[in-house]
Amino acid sequence: MKLDVVSHKGGYGKPAVVFIHGLGMNKDIWVNPLSSRILGGQFPLKVLLQNMFPGEDAAPQTMYSALLRKGYSVIAWSQKRPAGPIDSAVTELKEILRMAGDMTRAGVILIGHSRGGLIARRYLLEERKSIKGLITISTPHVGSSIAGLAKYVSPLVALVNPLVPAGEKGTLSFSIKRIFDFLRSPAIKELLPDSAFFHSLKDGPYEGVYYASIGGTNPTLFTFRNLSFPDVLEKIVPENLYPEEMKKGKGDGLVSAESAKMPWAEEHYDFDRNHAEVLFDEDMRETLVKVIETRVAA
Repeated sequence: MKLDVVSHKGGYGKPAVVFIHGLGMNKDIWVNPLSSRILGGQFPLKVLLQNMFPGEDAAPQTMYSALLRKGYSVIAWSQKRPAGPIDSAVTELKEILRMAGDMTRAGVILIGHSRGGLIARRYLLEERKSIKGLITISTPHVGSSIAGLAKYVSPLVALVNPLVPAGEKGTLSFSIKRIFDFLRSPAIKELLPDSAFFHSLKDGPYEGVYYASIGGTNPTLFTFRNLSFPDVLEKIVPENLYPEEMKKGKGDGLVSAESAKMPWAEEHYDFDRNHAEVLFDEDMRETLVKVIETRVAA
């Protein structure tokens, strides 16, 4: 199987670290964020990082580079079907882990962002040999209800259009439409709490594997003029239907902080960042490096 892989070999006596990207993303989110595109390639990642890196050329630091500097072998790849079913990515992960096995005698640590954490959990249902740890970042461990909001896109666009200056009209509404087109995809529906995938995910903590999870609590994904998304949805979504994922202090815009807690994680941390920003938060990186150095790789 030919995969788009990037890797750097570190110390053979340290665990190798495999990075698994989320739905609609690619390996660049780990190794070259300013080139990464999200939502099936529709938008540059930096749209979601404007509060952290307002400069056009500001290069976010990543867990990939942090662990590379610490002497770990690191591997990331772009899934062939980034918006395909989870099982297709699991097949690719098996091939990546064969590569990782040639880079270490100390086992492998899996780090998954968003859906990437579920790909890792699904893999562990079948094979656990050599896996030393699983760390998930903004992974919807009990699902995300965001896909259910797609039906609200039409009234949202109608609401926003009059607020956008004539010369720019269409820019925000186009972006929102593309987002919701993505949210209606079959791969997103797989992440709904009551999906067949979650009904089939009969996993749990496995002996010899260390578990940690990270969540975000700032739901603002991006701002256009004076309008923030998904905050603007509060104007049209009934209060009783407004999801935890989009509430300040309770979600990162796509995944709730509660869902981001792996049920059997030995430790969990929340950061005041959105779904993408949390990957590049300095405190988050320092926390995970400490977890890996003192608990997983020790």
